[in-house]
Amino acid sequence: MKIIKTILIIALITILACSKKDSSVTESKRILLTGIVLDAQLIPLSGVNISTDPVSKSTTTDQYGKFELIDINPGNYKVRAEKSGYLTETKDVVVKDTSQVQILLRNLITISGKIIDDSTGNSIDNVLISIPAFSYQTLTKSDGSYTLNNVPVGLNIVYLKRNGYSYTHKELYVKINETTGYDLSLSKLSDIQMVQVEGGKFRMGDTFGDGNFNEKPAHDVTITSFLISMYEVTQKQWIETMGTNSSKFWGDNLPVESVSWTDAIQFCNSRSELEGLKPCYTISGNSITCDFSANGYRLPTEAEWEYAARGGKNSGNYKYSGSTDPKDVAWFYNNSNNITHPVGTKKANEVGIYDMSGNVWEFCWDYYSDTYYSVSPLIDPLGPSQGESRSLRGGSWTDDMVFNKVYYRSYYGQRQRGTNVGFRIVRRIN
Repeated sequence: MKIIKTILIIALITILACSKKDSSVTESKRILLTGIVLDAQLIPLSGVNISTDPVSKSTTTDQYGKFELIDINPGNYKVRAEKSGYLTETKDVVVKDTSQVQILLRNLITISGKIIDDSTGNSIDNVLISIPAFSYQTLTKSDGSYTLNNVPVGLNIVYLKRNGYSYTHKELYVKINETTGYDLSLSKLSDIQMVQVEGGKFRMGDTFGDGNFNEKPAHDVTITSFLISMYEVTQKQWIETMGTNSSKFWGDNLPVESVSWTDAIQFCNSRSELEGLKPCYTISGNSITCDFSANGYRLPTEAEWEYAARGGKNSGNYKYSGSTDPKDVAWFYNNSNNITHPVGTKKANEVGIYDMSGNVWEFCWDYYSDTYYSVSPLIDPLGPSQGESRSLRGGSWTDDMVFNKVYYRSYYGQRQRGTNVGFRIVRRIN
């Protein structure tokens, strides 16, 4: 019995000892985050500062570009690698047990080149060159040359902007051992053909007796002379002004669509600046005001739009813009084949303007109101002083011909976009 008791005591001591030993192993178990930092040529980088967010540990890489962070708590981290002469890099890492990460740092170098006119080969001065991703920018000198400091090696997107030329972005691949010869080209802006509409008095609204309540009462309005674009703004004009294209149907001569009223306002200002004109719009947050005395581009007022669509002083009193038959002048539901069409491929109206019926709806400056015609000024009305939506005119490729009438009124939200909505622009006569 005494022997058995002794054996049990020894066994218990052994179990307790083993338990204590296991506990000490668990307590001392450490989670490691290890990694290596390489440059653009895949050469290990020493002396790189490594830190984590949330703040936990920091260290520097050794002569082999390696680093080790000990006792990292499990979780999601942003590991930041930073060294002078290199683009700082941040990498997302999930730390569980022992984790490893490889980080590539892009060398920063100074590059130079020239900007040339792609049609003449001549150098272009005062071109604003920028790399928005890194907030770098400079201007070309009188000989078209430029220098950019701290440009990361590898692929960069460079933006070029100058009056009279397309706003362009280009891919620029910078090589670590090449610092010169980064020449880029610019194309001149295409012309926006404008038609002069001589001012006069016209009857605005439902003049055929078949309209909606918001097109009544028909009333006399006097309009000051102005210029209006012969065509709806095309995708080529949009791209060379804004540098992007969100249209569903792609083609240089197709009308731009899938743009909002606010987008159209920004286009007007940007195009004005590129042509050296005074922008009409002042944009401050959600507040947009128009200086109608400025010589830049703007959206037509509803009254200007309808006057031009009716043919101005040359009006033939047509229900559609230039014809009694919409098939002559409009792309609409019955003939569009469910797509937009190149501008100017239908018959022009009496003053030489195309597509004011059909193809895409066109934004106007005015806030929309069902009852505005009852209180509208008689001379150059600008629309209500406030509202929630903006006026649309002309109908589109998706609509029945009734929507293509020159007096049909509709509306859209300021930031709303549609594949059947675009715009055209106007300017005052200098």
